[in-house]
Amino acid sequence: MFTNIVFSDPDEVATRLSALGVSRDALMEAINQGHMRRTMLTPNHPNIFPGLVMWGECVAGLRNQLRPLGWVRHVLGNYESTVNYDTKLAIAVASGDEATGLLHATPSNRSRKGRNTVNAIEANRQDDLFPELLAPHIDIAQPENQDTWILLHHTDILKKEIRVEFSKPWSIGEDGKIKLWSERIIIGEISFDDDIEDLIEPEDMNIDFNITRKAS
Repeated sequence: MFTNIVFSDPDEVATRLSALGVSRDALMEAINQGHMRRTMLTPNHPNIFPGLVMWGECVAGLRNQLRPLGWVRHVLGNYESTVNYDTKLAIAVASGDEATGLLHATPSNRSRKGRNTVNAIEANRQDDLFPELLAPHIDIAQPENQDTWILLHHTDILKKEIRVEFSKPWSIGEDGKIKLWSERIIIGEISFDDDIEDLIEPEDMNIDFNITRKAS
């Protein structure tokens, strides 16, 4: 059954994150590291490069921050995530739209997601609806059997802040955009003074490519 739970109270957020094996400080620091690396770029870099840098450094920062808590890197094809095999959780990093981090809103990802993200969200639905159907042991080669959460961030140029939430997706449309979340944890905002431009991102920012053979 679909539920839409939103945590925003600081004490409730801390308690829920602790239950998931992460911390607010670790998540915020991961996003901050991505932002700091992005600010070191110049206008001479390709237009899409800041988006790639932000994503890549956030992924690396997340792994560094969560490693002491038992999380490790995982790569399935070109799909990057950070996983905890003991708690059967996986985390992906994505840039969200302007609704990200807002309590009374329904955010979505900015760049289109591909087949691996769709599979991860389908596993989330199966876990919520029919947990008895999932394998009792999660094999390292099959992270899609785990619950996948997304560390979602949005850079608001006008407000000079990065809004962050940690949320579990429930439904994704044919356009590759997430439509519903079964749970959202509003993490907070990171203020900045840098004069930066809006991120230009290529599609499939999780580097979640769908590759097909060219017809002969």
